[in-house]
Amino acid sequence: MANALSVSPALILVFALLVYAPPLRTWFSLPTSLLCWPLASISSQHGVEAHRAISGFGPQQNRGWDVRDFLGGIGPWDSNADAVEEASRPPPGCEVEQVHMISRHAERYPTAKAGARILKLLARVKDAGVSVAGELAFVRDWQFISADPGRDFEQLTRTGPYAGTLAAFSTGVRLRTRYAKLLGAHDGPNGPTSLSLWASGSQRVVDTAKYFAAGLLGLDWENRATLHVIPETADRGADTLTPGKTCALYNNDTERGREQGYAKLAAFIDAHLPHVSARLEKLVRHKVTGKPLKLDNADVYAMYELCGFEILARGDSPWCKLFTTDEWTHFAYARDLLHYYRAGPGTPYSFAMGALYLNATARLLLRGSEAGRLFFTFVHDGDIAPVLSALHILHDEQPLPTTHVEPNRKWTTSRVMPMGGRVIFERILCPARGGTAASAPFVRINVNDGVVRIPGCDSGAALCPLDDFVARTRRFQEEAGEFKAVCGLSDEAPDRITFLEQVPLSMT
Repeated sequence: MANALSVSPALILVFALLVYAPPLRTWFSLPTSLLCWPLASISSQHGVEAHRAISGFGPQQNRGWDVRDFLGGIGPWDSNADAVEEASRPPPGCEVEQVHMISRHAERYPTAKAGARILKLLARVKDAGVSVAGELAFVRDWQFISADPGRDFEQLTRTGPYAGTLAAFSTGVRLRTRYAKLLGAHDGPNGPTSLSLWASGSQRVVDTAKYFAAGLLGLDWENRATLHVIPETADRGADTLTPGKTCALYNNDTERGREQGYAKLAAFIDAHLPHVSARLEKLVRHKVTGKPLKLDNADVYAMYELCGFEILARGDSPWCKLFTTDEWTHFAYARDLLHYYRAGPGTPYSFAMGALYLNATARLLLRGSEAGRLFFTFVHDGDIAPVLSALHILHDEQPLPTTHVEPNRKWTTSRVMPMGGRVIFERILCPARGGTAASAPFVRINVNDGVVRIPGCDSGAALCPLDDFVARTRRFQEEAGEFKAVCGLSDEAPDRITFLEQVPLSMT
């Protein structure tokens, strides 16, 4: 265990404000450029109808048009419209006794690949031999979101109302408030326990877990918890948080595996971005010849990305206003295709991949509170998508088409997997029906604080009887196939997750 940290009075004040004051994000006014000028208003993080469950996620319904609903995973976290804090409370008479969370890392700068694409675009449009006009005139004086891309790319943002460091800390405070009783239960009759948390071996994921732990437990969290970092290496087999790294066939199958998502994305943007490029390149001209600067699909795609990443770093972005609401609808759908076919229900490998975490969680749910009460895990979006696939809770009857936007789809990346997106499983104990003294365990799922009904397993208030949930999980795993066989791994490879366990303090 680590030694206690030396904490300044200023840090203590900041921590107290975050714990006891209203959510810090509410202290920032929403930039008007995020809204359909001048239509929308931000939804409250508190209030709204209690216990209303939803079966799919579309744009927020209780606010006007908002670009954050169309960033396709590049946007900041936000609670889902139909179920915020009050809706996450258990039904009357019921009590949450165990919680499992799997969360994407918090808000970040571009990855190295996306960052290179963006820097290439900026080098072209900010070249001294190029003039910009109209909606792109701002580029002349605009400064990039990072003064040191080599340091910042891939890492959490640290500035603005949507800073990833702040978001992760705030999530810890939010769940500390929601599950305070379960946190106290770690000082149980058999002695104190050290709370274990898990993160895949990526710096931004590890940092997210640390900031979260500080919000959940305090700045001295290392005295009260242990963070287990699980390597993102292929030799882990099924004993991993990142099955996309270990599933060999998934990575090698260009038609049905990981690369399928990028192919679907490319096909869609090839059909829908050229007219956007033609419109925007008229605003960028060579000074000598006066001819438009040719913008290809990658250039325009990078402009969309800049909107999202600048929001994450600064809270606002002039890049967002370059596109019409219809163009944003198409960008969001392009991103949905990417994630749906890369690691979601559109690839057959996702079901076996997601079953790893789901089966480990189901085993702990069956054991109940004696196995531990709080399980917090941090990964990437490509690791959450398979879990959602294996759950079959956002199931579209037909695969998403690439020829047009499917307006009634349930899979919407902006709502399901924004930065910091999370899925929470709760074991809830409720009084048995019929007035008997016994209580019955149920499972409830929420995605980004939106309570989601489990298809075919709903006893009301989105509660699924635990035994039925476990049977459902096993049935879907049998249909998906055993991970090692599906992925083409050797017989010697690990066949399941073994590390999701809470351990007594005396054993750490």
